[in-house]
Amino acid sequence: MIEPGISEERIRQCVEIRRVILVLALLLACGPASTAPTASPSRAASAAPSTAITEIDKIKTRGTLVVAIRVEAPPVNRAMGDPAHAQKRAFETAVATLVANAIFGPSVKVQLQSQGGDRLGALDQGADIAMVSEGPTSRDRALISSSYAANSVVLAAKDGGPIAKIEDLAGKSVGFAQDELVTRDLAQMFFQQRAVAVTLDMYMGVSGAATALEADRAVAFVGDGIGVAFLASERKLKVMTTVTPRPYVIALPRTSTELAKAVNAALSDALKSGAIKDAATKAAFPYTAP
Repeated sequence: MIEPGISEERIRQCVEIRRVILVLALLLACGPASTAPTASPSRAASAAPSTAITEIDKIKTRGTLVVAIRVEAPPVNRAMGDPAHAQKRAFETAVATLVANAIFGPSVKVQLQSQGGDRLGALDQGADIAMVSEGPTSRDRALISSSYAANSVVLAAKDGGPIAKIEDLAGKSVGFAQDELVTRDLAQMFFQQRAVAVTLDMYMGVSGAATALEADRAVAFVGDGIGVAFLASERKLKVMTTVTPRPYVIALPRTSTELAKAVNAALSDALKSGAIKDAATKAAFPYTAP
């Protein structure tokens, strides 16, 4: 029933207003539409698998393990100075091959990179590992494995000769066998720390120093323990004392942490199985376990 005085237009406006109010009431009653939870960027990133390529992956892809090692044929004077050069290289080659096979299997070949000087430096030039004796600064420059063979710089004298103790060397001529392990500074520091004054003369490696002993130009010498052991019976040498340890180790670039762990595991297994000792025997290397 239409009240008197109200037009049809006014009635239509009232109906429309009521319809809008009803729609708004329904929307308020239902509440806002729920949205699906989204993963945060950090969670999404952590859930994604890692795609970082490790040194081990690179070596597998390349198919070769580049090994920095002492030169096969050093200059004549160097070869004459180190009586065990060939045996050292053969032994280190065998150990590098054992490690490569343990980590990578037969699919990765060992590529020897002969290095006449600083083999740690070869790691900056692309070598994956370097076969070295650990020196005082080695760990500042590279990752260093556990030792797989013991060695030291030693003080040697004639077996059965007049020198019985270090104090007997006071005022006498003592040689130092200049090579990659022994320097004048090292020998000088050794005697200074013991307050024993000697005259130091340089000779080319252990062979040169042993010759000086035989010619009575020196009464003792500081030299590489492996070289002394190699000549001990032939040249009648005895080791008086250890000057400083120089164990045989494997050096790696400081970024190759995963490969370093694998190398240590391979060396540990090879030591336990006797494979490293067998390799030393085949190479005629005077081996002492670490």
